Amino acid sequence: MKIRDVVLQDRLVQAVNARTWTFNINLVDPVTEFKVWFFTKNHATGPNVAGCIPYLVEEIAVIDGSEVIAAMNGPECIAMYCFDHARTPFHWHQELGGMSQYWCLPITFGRDLWDEEWIFDPRKFRNPQLRITFDIQAVAAVGAGAYATATDDWPAISVWAKIMEEGARPKGYLMNKQLKEFASLSGGQEITYLPTDFNIRKLMVRAYKKCGQMNDAITRLKLSQDEDKWIPWDLNSHDFIWLMRDWFPEVTFHLKHEGTDNDQREHYGGTYAQGLLVSATQGRMVSVRGWAGNCFTMDIEDVTNSTVTNTQAWSKCQTRTPFDCYCYPFGDQNDDRDWLDVSQMGNLRLILTQGAEDYLEQIVVQQAHPY
Repeated sequence: MKIRDVVLQDRLVQAVNARTWTFNINLVDPVTEFKVWFFTKNHATGPNVAGCIPYLVEEIAVIDGSEVIAAMNGPECIAMYCFDHARTPFHWHQELGGMSQYWCLPITFGRDLWDEEWIFDPRKFRNPQLRITFDIQAVAAVGAGAYATATDDWPAISVWAKIMEEGARPKGYLMNKQLKEFASLSGGQEITYLPTDFNIRKLMVRAYKKCGQMNDAITRLKLSQDEDKWIPWDLNSHDFIWLMRDWFPEVTFHLKHEGTDNDQREHYGGTYAQGLLVSATQGRMVSVRGWAGNCFTMDIEDVTNSTVTNTQAWSKCQTRTPFDCYCYPFGDQNDDRDWLDVSQMGNLRLILTQGAEDYLEQIVVQQAHPY
């Protein structure tokens, strides 16, 4: 095996804060992963509390003409990476005015970064391309709580590829795609027919609203084959998350905040996450006053009892539900013979029972696509 990490684009500055950027994948060796790095800068007046970079990336896709090889938004890329590789990708999230932010949004194609069999082989396609759609201005107008406008340095994108120059035996790739997106309702069921063309390795469902509880939006998850001929699971959403403790290890987000007493911040860990908050400002005591859903409340005190102004603090969040995502792994994740075989199925339905409206819900399927 001979591996190399190749920089395809190095901090390429984007002339505008919002666009769709497409470039050719001019590689001949198999690729286990594309890393897309976003570099932005907060407006000088700060702090920037309007939203993190992943929320502003509408899609990262690998395409070949009209064929979509992979397609997910920013939070989905990070969550699927967490479920696949048991860690968060690199991120440097900070809210201080004038400071920079970095987030890595990966697309992987194998069981691990050294998978010799399940791997993206550019030679199997005619004109593979990477397509990135983003809008850094989506969160707010320029000013306090937003990002700096486009300059000669920001925003910028880097793209890295992990290439297997020798030793690969490509038989297929793991295809991650967002299948559906919709707004939740206060009741009823949302039924989605899942694809039955290629075997399924993972199924991921996201239910997001700022400071919301993902299991308020979805109260029950059920998977049904051929009108209930076989039901792999039919679980209360709380129980589903408890069982995820058997399926996935915890992952950790490290974030730097700036705020005042009683401010709320997102920790990106979904429901039943745990964490702590420590001061990064001398003379201030900082702790978590409340931790509910995907947000926490900052408790800030000044040791001199003077007026508390903006205070810097670090948070650490440990979770099994990154970016408010449920995930189900089918079978032994290292054995492709054990993934969900859909070849003999007439239909496969995901049935979500809803409990609260105005949540953004998304369904992502990871399939084993053979060459």
